Amino acid sequence: MELPTSSSFRLNTGDLIQQIGLLAWLNKGDEGKKLYQTIAGFRVGHELWARLSGQDELEAYRAQFIGAVVDYVKKHPKASQDDIAKEVAKQIEIFTRNVENM
Repeated sequence: MELPTSSSFRLNTGDLIQQIGLLAWLNKGDEGKKLYQTIAGFRVGHELWARLSGQDELEAYRAQFIGAVVDYVKKHPKASQDDIAKEVAKQIEIFTRNVENM
């Protein structure tokens, strides 16, 4: 059996909070169970909201927009302010189209 590495064994914030709730339930019985139920309910509700509201997709489009502008500036270090403004306007149009099609 391979031992987990430090990075592969780490928990993200949500998982850590849920594990704290589970540990409280295991150590404190019904008192800890209420905490665990609250945490699990919050995580499920948050995930459902994120999926149904399109927040994940919107965040991906936002990252795509920023990445495209950064990439343009890196590839065209001597671009004029006008050229950069045109590229930003082009990327805003793409972002807007993507959001409208959600």
